[in-house]
This record gives sequence, C-alpha cells and structure tokens, in this order.
Amino acid sequence: MPEPLSPERTAVVVVDMVNHQCTPGRGMLAAWDDAGIDVSYIVERIRTTTIPANQRLLAAARAAGAKVGFLRVGAYDAGYDDLTPSFRGIAAWEPRADLWGSWVIDALPVSPGDLSLIKTGSGGFYTSALDSHLRNMGIENVIYTGVITNGCVLLTAAGGMDRGYRGFLASDATATVNETLQRTTERLIDGFVGTVASTDVLIEVLTGDDAALPPPVNPVAMWSKDPC
Repeated sequence: MPEPLSPERTAVVVVDMVNHQCTPGRGMLAAWDDAGIDVSYIVERIRTTTIPANQRLLAAARAAGAKVGFLRVGAYDAGYDDLTPSFRGIAAWEPRADLWGSWVIDALPVSPGDLSLIKTGSGGFYTSALDSHLRNMGIENVIYTGVITNGCVLLTAAGGMDRGYRGFLASDATATVNETLQRTTERLIDGFVGTVASTDVLIEVLTGDDAALPPPVNPVAMWSKDPC
C-alpha cells in the first residue's frame, strides 16, 4: 500500500508551459516545423489533452491545499548570457523573464501564492531555485507536468529523485513531439524516477484515496521489454 500523499507536503510543478514552448507558429514549435519535424501531434495534444489535464490538476491541488509551482525556461540577462550553453540556441525565441515568450500561457494562469521561477536550462532542480523553495515549504512529494516529456520534464523529475523527493508524473498533463516518445518516456520514468499515473488518479490521491495509486513498476522487468 503506498504511503499517503498529504496535500500539505505535496507540490505540483508545471514545466515550461510558456508561450515560446506551447504556441503554434512561434518559438519551439515554429523552429521544429522549419526543421521539417511534424509538430501536429504535440500541437493537438497540448490543446486537447495537456492543457485540460493541467487545469483540472491545478484546480484540485489548490483546493486540497497543495502548492503549485511554474518553471519557465528562459533568461534574466538581456543578452541571454545566463542560459546554460546547450540552451543558447533558444535566444532567438526571446525567452526572457520580462518578455511574452517566457510567460506562462493564458490557459494556465498563475494564481497568487504560486511559485513562478525562471530556469536557465533543462532540469529545474539544477537551473533554478526550485529545490530551496520546496524544502523551505516542507514539500516531500512532487507531481510533474508540462513539456517536453522526454526533455525538461524528465530531467526535472530525475533531479527531484536525486534530491530525495517522491515523484509522480501526471502522464496526460505532459506532451512531446510524438506518441512513441511519450510512451517510451513514461516507461523510463515509471518505477525508477517516479510513479506514472493519470491526472484523474492523482486528483483522487490528493483528495484522500491513496489506494487509487497503481503499484510501482519493477524497472528490471520493464527494461527487459521493448519500450515501444
């Protein structure tokens, strides 16, 4: 039986649901499209699945007394020099803290009392002040959502695992470029980095039904199978 997921010890961390990552024809999606990458899956998933799932989860989390935090990939420096070296290429998308590109999308408004942190690279625990905020608030459990599943979401969740947080991936509240990458990343995370569950299951758990959580996956058995 899983340990109770007490809301007062839990935070939902929303990764990179910002304008330059989630807006069709702008930023990341425009760059991928220009490079010949089919973005139709991620555009549709963000619109029809990821955003509604985040809306439900954030509403339930706030109502239950859990914390909510937004990570916004971008820079503080006017010349984007504080981005990690591997992220300097996104400067063309104007991902600066004070500009539209790094603002959270309108569909997921930041509420008073929420964390809203710039992260200057991929993993939120390595490139933002997320860890110190969560520890100061007594957080032990973190539910991860956002984009992209196999990039910044995965690396943020892995950083949380290394720091001792009990992690959960709200699978339908995340998105990446195609279904194969989405499912493969969920299987890589589940049972090792954290527990993968649907938004509806995690809402049940936050409201007191810990029996709703699926049993942990055996990673040895999982890795012995074809991830696709």
